[in-house]
Amino acid sequence: MELKEYWSDSYHSRDFKLTRIGFVAIRFRWLVALLIIGIAGWIAVDWWVLDPEHFRLLWKVRLITGVMLTPLLPLSYLCKLNRRWMILSIYSLLGILLAFNLVSLWSFRDGVAIPVGYIAFPYFLLALLGVLPLPIKSGLRVAAVITLAVLATDYWLDSRSLTNGDLVDRIWLLLAFSLAMIWVQAGQLRMLLDLYRESTRDPLTRLMNRRLFVRQLEQVRHHSSPDRPYTLILLDLDRFKRINDDQGHLMGDEVLVSVANTIMDIFGPEAIVARYGGEEFIVLLPDTPLEQGARQAETLRLAVESQPVENPLEDSEVSVTVSAGVVEGNQDSIIQELLRQADEALYGAKSRGRNCVMAQR
Repeated sequence: MELKEYWSDSYHSRDFKLTRIGFVAIRFRWLVALLIIGIAGWIAVDWWVLDPEHFRLLWKVRLITGVMLTPLLPLSYLCKLNRRWMILSIYSLLGILLAFNLVSLWSFRDGVAIPVGYIAFPYFLLALLGVLPLPIKSGLRVAAVITLAVLATDYWLDSRSLTNGDLVDRIWLLLAFSLAMIWVQAGQLRMLLDLYRESTRDPLTRLMNRRLFVRQLEQVRHHSSPDRPYTLILLDLDRFKRINDDQGHLMGDEVLVSVANTIMDIFGPEAIVARYGGEEFIVLLPDTPLEQGARQAETLRLAVESQPVENPLEDSEVSVTVSAGVVEGNQDSIIQELLRQADEALYGAKSRGRNCVMAQR
């Protein structure tokens, strides 16, 4: 996992962004439910430790806060739709809780000693937010909002708090809890990325698997048009079973990895490439007409043919060739029908003697 993936979600694939947003939505929902129950349940503690005047004020504040948090529960379902809803939900939560913290501390303005639970609320909030798998950039923004709100509250209630030694302790604790929150969030993000890759990547070639590829194909189809077609290339290694039988499965794995690397080199980062089956690969070229896709498939065929694969156990090489079926799709294409056409084109290439490319409209 690269460090930049920890920093910002702009380095994540669109599919993983949707996966992460869905995960955040579920945890956010449980977090809101926990806060509603906890804030209301703390009324019993207030009744025990506060004088009647403070209790009469704060139990109302707690109930109002719980009512304000309640709409965030259905809003959490909208979080799964896009990133903007997720950001809106998180900052709405912060706004409500920081307002609750402000009103709670304001109620002690008459000089009554403030219970530790109220002073510690911002740190408790930072700890709770650690359950969300946010990148570091987002975590820093959340920490900055909480820190500035806490310092502004201190200044409003007691301007001297920003000029005495308590300020250093306050900032140090906020910094420590913020770093802990960001550390835990990054750990959550890494866990989610690892699980995502295990479920969507081929363990041998590290290409995406068939399930993820079909999802990507559906997204490209949705954003295409008759003027912006896309090309689908289905590739199959010729006589791959013979390589496994004669050279062993280790050599077969070397061939698969070598061909996968060649495919990535030829088509570049804009192509969507997957291991489609045992010795089959599939390539999706967005915004690419059939003729251009067929030329690129031919370039790949020649590259594979010209690059024998070295045997890792012996001083020998194995020649490899591929056959390819190429089809064109657009917004009106049916995914399963398009895949069937690609398979037919591949079968036609093999019927013509293998080691060739066949394009089919």
